[in-house]
Amino acid sequence: MTASFQSDVMDSEPAANAAGVVSVGRSSVLPLWKAWPRRAVAAVRSAWRAVHRAVAAWIAEQRRTFESTSIKFSIVLSLAVFVGCAAYHFGTLGMVGADVFLHYAMLLALLYCSLAYQFNRFGAARRREDLQAVQPAQITWREPSTAPSVTILVPSYREERRVLIGTVLSAAIAEYANRRIAVLVDDAPSDASALRTTLSAIEEVTGWLGEQAGRRRDAYASWQSRKASTAFDAAAEARTLSVGYRDVAGWLSSIALRLEQESPEDFQHVDGFIAERIVRAAAAQYRDRAERLANTPLTAEEAEAEHLRLSLVVCDDVTHFQRKTFANLSHAPNKAMNLNTYIGLMGGRFVRVHRNGVTSLEPALGSEVDVVVPRPDYVLTLDADSVILHEYVATLVDILENQPDAGVAQTPYLTFPNGDAPVERIAGATTDIQYLVHQGSSWFDAAFWVGANALIRFSALEAISKSRVDDGKPVRIFIQDKTVIEDTGSTVDLMKLGWSVRNHFVPLAYSATPADFGALAIQRKRWANGGLIIMPDLMQQYLQSPDRVGRLPELVLRSHYLLSPAIGNVAVFMLMIWAGTESSGILWTPLVMLPYFMLYMMDLRRLGYRRRDLFGVCSLNLMLLPVNFAGIIASIMQMVTGRKGSFIRTPKISLRTNVPPYALIFNLGVFVLMLAYATKAVMSGELSGGAIPIMNIMLFSLNILLYSYGLVRFVGVLDSLGDMFPSLRRLVLAVSAVVGSVARFLSPVFAPFGSRYVSVPALTAAMIVLTPAQSGSRIATEVTSPQSRSPALVRSSPVPKMLIPMTYPPFASSPVADGPERRAAVPSAPREVVVSEPGVVWPYAGY
Repeated sequence: MTASFQSDVMDSEPAANAAGVVSVGRSSVLPLWKAWPRRAVAAVRSAWRAVHRAVAAWIAEQRRTFESTSIKFSIVLSLAVFVGCAAYHFGTLGMVGADVFLHYAMLLALLYCSLAYQFNRFGAARRREDLQAVQPAQITWREPSTAPSVTILVPSYREERRVLIGTVLSAAIAEYANRRIAVLVDDAPSDASALRTTLSAIEEVTGWLGEQAGRRRDAYASWQSRKASTAFDAAAEARTLSVGYRDVAGWLSSIALRLEQESPEDFQHVDGFIAERIVRAAAAQYRDRAERLANTPLTAEEAEAEHLRLSLVVCDDVTHFQRKTFANLSHAPNKAMNLNTYIGLMGGRFVRVHRNGVTSLEPALGSEVDVVVPRPDYVLTLDADSVILHEYVATLVDILENQPDAGVAQTPYLTFPNGDAPVERIAGATTDIQYLVHQGSSWFDAAFWVGANALIRFSALEAISKSRVDDGKPVRIFIQDKTVIEDTGSTVDLMKLGWSVRNHFVPLAYSATPADFGALAIQRKRWANGGLIIMPDLMQQYLQSPDRVGRLPELVLRSHYLLSPAIGNVAVFMLMIWAGTESSGILWTPLVMLPYFMLYMMDLRRLGYRRRDLFGVCSLNLMLLPVNFAGIIASIMQMVTGRKGSFIRTPKISLRTNVPPYALIFNLGVFVLMLAYATKAVMSGELSGGAIPIMNIMLFSLNILLYSYGLVRFVGVLDSLGDMFPSLRRLVLAVSAVVGSVARFLSPVFAPFGSRYVSVPALTAAMIVLTPAQSGSRIATEVTSPQSRSPALVRSSPVPKMLIPMTYPPFASSPVADGPERRAAVPSAPREVVVSEPGVVWPYAGY
């Protein structure tokens, strides 16, 4: 039996053939009672591996989407805190009344601004997360015969030499085969000094470009001669191309060194950025290309493409145009009409006609032509204080070529980093935050055109163009000039015809930020002016859309973009004023805004700033309250009167710009009001009245600290007071002129007495007589003394209601007496502000 068993086992074992391959027959199959445990173990292992892979994928996805998920939590938290506060006031405390509802209306306005920011940030986070999962596509170089034509327009008005040179240089070395540059000089012909500076700067930078472009064209002509006369030598052509790219890199390095040497001290961070990030970065790319070509065998076709590409790396087709030298063109003093005038000439041939002592630009009817303006496929508008990176033009052209419904492609600009001035640094932080807001709005198809830099489809501009007559001159309007924010208004015009705006996520443009409060006030007043005027057009476009429900998130974000200067600033100001009367509700304002502030602080850190810069941002925003109010009032005045406001250019000079007197007076008034609120609260004994009064006093103290810091650090009280003297002098002269005019008007009445000596004193006496008296029987007597109040008056007086009775213990000492109590109660202002460390890499730069 044992032998038989061994024989069965030996027969059941698999047999190997001569090649050593084991053949398994039917006899090798295990019995069921042996096979099912192994199958069960294998199934468990397979299920475990599947679960492990699913969990690992879920964890990886959560890590990838952590930012957007955290923003979702922030949105939910903001809503929960607001609902909780409302339930506490209206439900638990039973507080009702017009004042409470008004307070919550202002709080709801702040919540709207907070949620709009958080939704925009959610969109930006989702876009960044999607880009992480996609490899960036390489943009192929287009030859001149296939590349769409691009005209780069640089509107200029009284620009400094260094500013204009940097902008034109960045556009000229941006690698693209089919481009030209036109500087639209808007300086008045009578302003000889400014005009000379502008034209000499254009001539200087054109000379730099022409020297290198000429060498590249000569090298390409030599290649054409060699190709026609001799046999193709791949190694020799590769070396020639390598030498050519090295020559371009060396020329760019010399330009960068020159920019740094000629830079004034106040603008070294700007000119240094252009030299390093624009010029030397392009030189580094060409050196890398030279290294690759030196060791790469080329075919004849590849050598032809490389020689052609090398001949076009520098654009010296730079022209300038002065519309104000021609009497028949629009002279309207704004950037939009400067652009519209030149865009209206595109595709035409013109001659200069001198008639009756004036010069006109008229269409050419014969062969004689003075001015030829080519018609491009795309128009790139670039402000004179902005620069673009090396790949800007090619990247945005590729976007518009692949998206036929897109009318505008842009990369919202960032500010030049490492600014030394406090205003420039903190205002630059708010500008960089707006970059994230613009990127997030694209997620909801709610992007607006930002006019500082944008690539626009010329056919889209023609589609939205209108004709009108200004000062007897027929003009064609492409970019809306109804407001001073011409790009925002034109976005609505594009939307009506189905065009969209695309924001490229990678930052490819940078722009200057004002370094002093006076210049910043001019810029931010212009930004706040126009949203109220454009809002009806946006609502009309939305109501005419068939998909109104699906576009509701877009409408919410677009409305916030237009109305936030009015809604947010009015709400903040009203809540500060409300703090002196409604003390129980003001406590909840920072709680409702806490998720917003936390997200804002993390965004500052993400953009390379410090978390504590949030304090400076809040302080600067408070200082800009009167500036934003001035812009809002200008919009309301335009809506009422129909007269357009003037476009005031942001100064870009090293000298200090005067602070508007209204800004200083307003901020000092609010500062004094906050001091009065805090003093009243302390004197009334609220320090011992419970948690809510103490928290209110802390909020008053925070406002006082913010205003103190802003007035000293950003505005400059002493300098601003000095700025007021010229304004007061102009006011006195204006009042004197008015009084003199009235005196001359009334002089016939006093002619028998001698108008010179009688009219002005008589007018002054009449004004005194007609002025209501400030005391006496005209003013109702207010009985404030308890002894003088009658019993009837006391009985008729309403008894103040207290929902929660409180007993205040008597003070052992005066709360305002000198001593340690007072020193502990008064927060000390910060003594210094630490400038952020330079060289921080922006985290989005890798996408």
